[in-house]
Amino acid sequence: MKWLREHLYLYYPVAVFALYFGVEKVFALDSVKILSQSDATYLFFQYKEELLDEMAEVHRRNAAGEPAPVESEQSADAQAAVADSSDPMAGILAALQPGMVGGDPGGDIDPGEEGFPEDVRAKTMMVLGSSRLLYFDYSRFDRNFPDWEMFNFSAPVTAPAYYLYILERALDRGVKPDYLVLETDPFQFNSGSDAFRRSNLGFSFDFPFIFKYFSHFRRTDVSYFFARNLFAGYRYPPDPENIRTRLRNSSHPMLLAVPTLDAYQRANRGAGKNVIPRDSWFERDFATLELSSERTLGWLYGNYDLSDRQFYFFEEILKRAKAEGIPVTLVRPQVSRPMTRMLNTLPRYAEKIAEWERRAEAIMQRYDATYLDLSASEDYYCNSFVDGSHMAMDCYHPMLVLVMRQYENLAADQHLESASQSK
Repeated sequence: MKWLREHLYLYYPVAVFALYFGVEKVFALDSVKILSQSDATYLFFQYKEELLDEMAEVHRRNAAGEPAPVESEQSADAQAAVADSSDPMAGILAALQPGMVGGDPGGDIDPGEEGFPEDVRAKTMMVLGSSRLLYFDYSRFDRNFPDWEMFNFSAPVTAPAYYLYILERALDRGVKPDYLVLETDPFQFNSGSDAFRRSNLGFSFDFPFIFKYFSHFRRTDVSYFFARNLFAGYRYPPDPENIRTRLRNSSHPMLLAVPTLDAYQRANRGAGKNVIPRDSWFERDFATLELSSERTLGWLYGNYDLSDRQFYFFEEILKRAKAEGIPVTLVRPQVSRPMTRMLNTLPRYAEKIAEWERRAEAIMQRYDATYLDLSASEDYYCNSFVDGSHMAMDCYHPMLVLVMRQYENLAADQHLESASQSK
């Protein structure tokens, strides 16, 4: 003890580190993140754990045959807004002609029809994608497919590893979804981009998942993940300029947008809200779309090199879904014409993407997965985009109707297969 008292200075570095380790956790506070972060990417990822718990509770309630709880006032208001004829999205189903994606010239589905119970919602659909599948209109889906519960786990710049992580966490909670909708796109398989590290490793996964698939992560990635999860200041690096600007301006766009986005995703089962600048907006300047496409390609497709790791996770999620008997539809969302042209004609992209298509389709066929390539579909076309790579809101509902039609086809095929086996 005497020696310890005489050499207390040896413990100063430990004490300083412990103090820093405790104090720096302030950077993980929501009230600090809204001031310090450059964008709201973290917001979509941090809600997904809560959404998994919510899905587990809804799934348990449906399995027990319990009626759905009374709609909240906020949800009722949202549905009223959708039903309002002044809503730019209103009537989109009615505009669909027979033989196209809707197949119902009358528009909305009558909740009173046979097979659409009014109080108990029996089926669970999980949507796993990037920001390109984030903006499904949940209230419209809820109205048109009342025997379904949709949970949207999409988040900015995700990859197959993230999809497998979410599916495994759902299964761990006892939730086996009735339908799985997965986005697939060549950009998710680019090992030459830092998008996977910045978005997926930066804000998702947990230690058990990293340890389970340790051999499929680079050592630098594992170190990065550990650092991001141990130090809040590294996970949410503060920008002094952002903090100074937002403290001086209480009407800063970030201060207004974050609470709106968070409230919306919580009220709409993970679906995102387009606030740039409003829901119905789309880019009308073709030259701007072209510039946006060039910037996106430079980031997501820069130094493009196919990732064997993501192909492994891609196969694992299809393998797991097939083993669990979960119907899967893979969706490749449409992008703007300038971006499509660049991807198809520029050699530095076209050759790699052709290779991606060959490898991805071979895996899909191996596990009997349905593939909707909306960039080449005769049943679907979108010509409204908010930027080079993101569809406008007008395009989402027809896409979702087409996705739900695929479930009907899969269910019919499964019924026929079961009937033939029983003979």
